[in-house]
Amino acid sequence: MKIVNGLLQIMFAVAVLSSCQKFDYAVPTAQQKEVTFSSLEMNVGTMKNANGYQNSCDYAVVQIDQKIYKIDVYALDDKQYSTTLKLPSGNYSLNAFLLMSNNMTPTDSTDDQIVYASPVEGSAYASYVSQAAGFTFEVGTLNKIEVPVNVVQFNPADYQKFGFDYSILTQTTMRNQRFVGLFKVKDPVAYTGSLYQSQSSGLQQNMPAIYRIDVYRNKQFVQSYNNENSRGESPLEVGYPDGDQTTDYYRFELFLYVKTGNGFDYRYIQSWNFSDDQRLQTASDGIVHFSVGDLNTTTSGYSFAPYQDVPQNCSLTIDFGIAPGSLGSYFNGIVSGIDGNYALQNGRFPSYCGTDTVSINLGYAYQMHAVSSLTSDLLPQYARGADRWNALNWLYNHLDNYAFYDWDILQGASWMILNDWDGTGHSGVTSANSIVLQMVTDARQHPGFVPDYGQKAAIVFVPNNVHADELIPSVQVVFTMVTL
Repeated sequence: MKIVNGLLQIMFAVAVLSSCQKFDYAVPTAQQKEVTFSSLEMNVGTMKNANGYQNSCDYAVVQIDQKIYKIDVYALDDKQYSTTLKLPSGNYSLNAFLLMSNNMTPTDSTDDQIVYASPVEGSAYASYVSQAAGFTFEVGTLNKIEVPVNVVQFNPADYQKFGFDYSILTQTTMRNQRFVGLFKVKDPVAYTGSLYQSQSSGLQQNMPAIYRIDVYRNKQFVQSYNNENSRGESPLEVGYPDGDQTTDYYRFELFLYVKTGNGFDYRYIQSWNFSDDQRLQTASDGIVHFSVGDLNTTTSGYSFAPYQDVPQNCSLTIDFGIAPGSLGSYFNGIVSGIDGNYALQNGRFPSYCGTDTVSINLGYAYQMHAVSSLTSDLLPQYARGADRWNALNWLYNHLDNYAFYDWDILQGASWMILNDWDGTGHSGVTSANSIVLQMVTDARQHPGFVPDYGQKAAIVFVPNNVHADELIPSVQVVFTMVTL
């Protein structure tokens, strides 16, 4: 099931559905009457999806007795009306009524959504309406009748409380996985005033993680789940739809509630990718366990790097005087425009570049995003690659392995690790020598290296307005090393 901005979406293809369930459009006869359904106790059906566009109610899925109908709808005077359905005279049971949005893609039914639904008699939400689904109506002697149906906004958190049978939307299986997280922080005091402070155990170095999981199905946003209500102290159940006759690909994006400068917010950590009925690794309790910052956890689960608190926006100027800069690196990066207590602050930093084929202007203030190399999949395509950044971080944390090196050797090794430099000297950097080659060989043997607290990790500067899929950088990839 698919949820967008508080709307639970049953992900199913109407084309597939119609091949397996009969949408009954009988040929009218003189004995058949025109039946229209009108929705009551609702607002005009416009909701915003994850991209900010409005979702209108485009059609209804109606179960009458054992037959299922798909009927177009339209809005008029704060109600939704269906187009007419032809039925012979008699008594009928309306067992389910769903108002659907085509998500502004009328030719693609895979992203259709439930916007409103009528709770079924006996369900937890039946008391919310004056007449729940399951009622009978009569088609009598009149040629036209209107059947009022009470609907409420479809609630993603309580979808089971509506009570209707999802088999009316065949070819979709609702799956779920449960998550528990651990967050190891460097300084618990820094989380004073956060949601963590209200946990039963209070602030400590290892705390139950408060987090959000955004669910994507076939690259389309489904729903966002978080465990704020339990303050991370109960497992979080994440539900998602699986089409029975389609191959579905899922991406669960993990966002951790963390310190961000002077406040607290959710920041991206990692993602899980899988398909169809595959499940993530679980412990013996059947729950997906993960830790952030606790690299030595004994729990059977996933371990992610410590969180690196970097500003999302700053200014970077390359200082005059390079090869070397005054701080002993390839050049100095002057960072400014940071307002907040981040791991990266305003000032001069020893800096290096990762692309030997692209230039950058000296003395020009570039407006940048700062991206931690520990979340390298947030980098644009041209700089992406966890293995490369992990290898680079390993090198900068193990420079004591090399008796003789200087900025020149370190810059050359960085070029080679990140950009496959051919070793030919230029731009103030001499040709690669044996130390450069040994550094690169050693570093590439550690593509899974994750720095711990007290070690260094690269912070990468990405110009504003760079598209995630950009293949060629417009300016040199600049990074500096900051201690976690």
